[in-house]
Amino acid sequence: MDSTMQRLSSALSVAVLAFAVASPAAGFDRIYKSDGSIIDGVTVVSETLQKVTYKPEKGRGEKEVRSDEVLRVEFVNRPEDISAAEVDASDQALLGAISGYQNYLGGLSERGDRKFPWAAAYARFRLVEMHERRNSIPDMVAAVDELLTAHPDSRYVPIAVIKKIEAQLITGDKAAARATVEAFGALVTEKGLSQRSQYERDVRVILTKAGQTAAVAEAALQKLASDAAVYPTVANRADVATGESLLSRSEFAKAEDMFRGVTESPNADDRTLAAAWTGLGDCLYRRAEGKAAGGDAEGASELFAEAQVAFMRVVVLYRNELAYMPKSAFYAGRCIQEIGGDTAADRSNRLFKYVMFNFRGTRWADSAKQFRRRN
Repeated sequence: MDSTMQRLSSALSVAVLAFAVASPAAGFDRIYKSDGSIIDGVTVVSETLQKVTYKPEKGRGEKEVRSDEVLRVEFVNRPEDISAAEVDASDQALLGAISGYQNYLGGLSERGDRKFPWAAAYARFRLVEMHERRNSIPDMVAAVDELLTAHPDSRYVPIAVIKKIEAQLITGDKAAARATVEAFGALVTEKGLSQRSQYERDVRVILTKAGQTAAVAEAALQKLASDAAVYPTVANRADVATGESLLSRSEFAKAEDMFRGVTESPNADDRTLAAAWTGLGDCLYRRAEGKAAGGDAEGASELFAEAQVAFMRVVVLYRNELAYMPKSAFYAGRCIQEIGGDTAADRSNRLFKYVMFNFRGTRWADSAKQFRRRN
């Protein structure tokens, strides 16, 4: 194993250890806030558009935290079907997970689940995530619409709608994304949602606006990132969108600065971080190609190694982000090829085979097949 990969493996081991040490107190839920803080040792009672209500481990009565301040909730006490579905989801048995969540919802009476009043909306949101992880966009969109119909006041509604918009953007359906953004704007107004939701909507307005130049969009995104600085997840999403726009215009140095800033932030969701690491890897790879073309083999090798680490972070840490995973796995293999060495062919082949098997019919699978022949 080369020194670069040793550093990555060491960093990932530390991350796994930190996660193990920081696991929730036995029998209690945990609330992760968007500012990086954690509310531990609680039992979550309900989640609405406005607030998450919980009972602390110590003390009497209930407490609240604003929903716009909540990044995610880790539930420990769960209905049996949901617990089984969560195990399947963590094992990548996505069809089994989908069946588990559906079984739970199908077994509910008209009165719902009195012991776990939050669970029905959570299960529907997890269906959105499972279909997203399977890259089944029509099923995902349908699951979002079902969540909106069944639980219009759930904390998960704005999150799910944003996922729907992002999926439509990734598939290139800007018209559909624009319509969803308009509907989201109406929801923000009707429900009196927080400033964070308004900023989330504003980011997508910029991304779906027709007829604007890249430079105009980038300026608007950067103004929004500044305005929304109090909500780091929103600001980081705007920064990633700016970086991707700069990258599309071959402004590699400026794009690299944008992506690095996001990768160094602890307050970004998985989709944003996967995009940032992929974008950073892309910038480094292009710089390495330039060094190689100019005859600087040593400088090129160093940059290819740095790009490899960036791409492998997506492969290892954000494997569920299918919009970025195949590209990152392919380019990680290409970096290994370019660096060379006794084990380069074997290591790059593993990545190429992974892309060819798991992402059949995509441009990345075709490219992996082509470059595998060079080994």
